[in-house]
Amino acid sequence: MELGLKNRKALISGASRGIGRAIALAFADEGVNLALFGRDEKRCAEAAREISARHADLQVVVVRLDFEQPGTIKPAVDAAVRQLGGVDILVNCAGGAHRGRLNEIPDDAWERYFKVKPLGLIRMTRETLPYLKQSDQGRVINISGTRGREPEAHSMMSGPINFGTLSLTKAMANEFGPFGITVNAIAPGSTATRRWTELVNITARERGAAPEEAEKYLLREVPLGKVITPEAVADLAVFLASARAGLISGCAINVDGGRTRSI
Repeated sequence: MELGLKNRKALISGASRGIGRAIALAFADEGVNLALFGRDEKRCAEAAREISARHADLQVVVVRLDFEQPGTIKPAVDAAVRQLGGVDILVNCAGGAHRGRLNEIPDDAWERYFKVKPLGLIRMTRETLPYLKQSDQGRVINISGTRGREPEAHSMMSGPINFGTLSLTKAMANEFGPFGITVNAIAPGSTATRRWTELVNITARERGAAPEEAEKYLLREVPLGKVITPEAVADLAVFLASARAGLISGCAINVDGGRTRSI
């Protein structure tokens, strides 16, 4: 299937590891030139080298960016767009959440994580929007999470952070639509990243079980019985960025093996 992505230009935040890195690699396989944003410049550079080794013809720009320093966002975006010669796709993948119940999460953790998402997402999108308006295939893809639809007590922070991302996605889709820019969110379930390993180990301690048994316990509510891979999320991101998805906007799509119970 021709996706119309060859020679497009994408900015990806949170590109140093996990889902962001997987999206960068998947975009590269489709011929997309990339700007990789992340706090860990070394890891972003490693991803860039991997991409360049597979696709020597692509342009890959590495940009260190920490959303806790908001004054650096505009200069970083401007520099990346200048080097790429424009932008067609923005992927907001930076961010996470402190795991725990209400009385287990300190104020500084709430403030730190909200600076990254949703505030970092807002600032990154705001600075990229003037450039996206110049594209004939503008795309914004926000990586959220299923807790935005189904909050849980042990993941108190994930609910409001990801609900905010979903709400922003819909509002941005309404605002950006007249400029031909689509905005969608992907809501992964438990994904095989370092956070999954942490969750398995925490569950193992809480239940006094081996990590293998804890993983089986966590997957018992996933109808497909599998942990989500970053590559599965990246596959959907590729489609949503493509020319084939030009009439899909304002949507939030789960990649969770059927775990989410709500419609």
